[in-house]
Amino acid sequence: MKCDCKKLQLDCTQIKYNFQLPVKAFPDKDSVNIGDTIWLEINESTTLKNTDGSIINYGGAANLGSAIGFSKRDTVLKEWVDAVNHFSFYLIKGAELKVTSLDIQYRFSEQNSMYTFKLGVIPKLKGLYSLLFSNSNNTYRDNDKCTKANFNIIFENTNQHYQLSPFYVPGSNPKGGDYYFVVR
Repeated sequence: MKCDCKKLQLDCTQIKYNFQLPVKAFPDKDSVNIGDTIWLEINESTTLKNTDGSIINYGGAANLGSAIGFSKRDTVLKEWVDAVNHFSFYLIKGAELKVTSLDIQYRFSEQNSMYTFKLGVIPKLKGLYSLLFSNSNNTYRDNDKCTKANFNIIFENTNQHYQLSPFYVPGSNPKGGDYYFVVR
């Protein structure tokens, strides 16, 4: 008798869940002074609502985080330029992974069934700035590397000051991971 068996192979490339992860900025002002602190905070349950409406406990995420990009509007060139070095940072919750000229990559913490992150952003130079949270895609759990999720990181309960963006269309109601402010 001959057995032609193959090992069961799991497809770990599929995204099973899609969640929204809210971030908040405070104080919620469109203008700050050099040396002021803008706090960025995530404090969200590990039990999340999937886009299909189901409630999923997605605790234990191993690689949940974001790259936060910082740009300054160059008024002469009329374009955005990298500006990570225009700020100091004070990390309260989370872990810094990597710093580049374009962004800083962070991993969020998990405490008491909550995903948490708290970062103080302290401007050092005047200008019009934007910061942008990247989404966390292909996020997997420590104990399950195959069941992946995407996290759409968006600002909630925060005025994102879109009127400061040169791309803003009056009357539109955009919502995303970007935030605009002026440093005086």
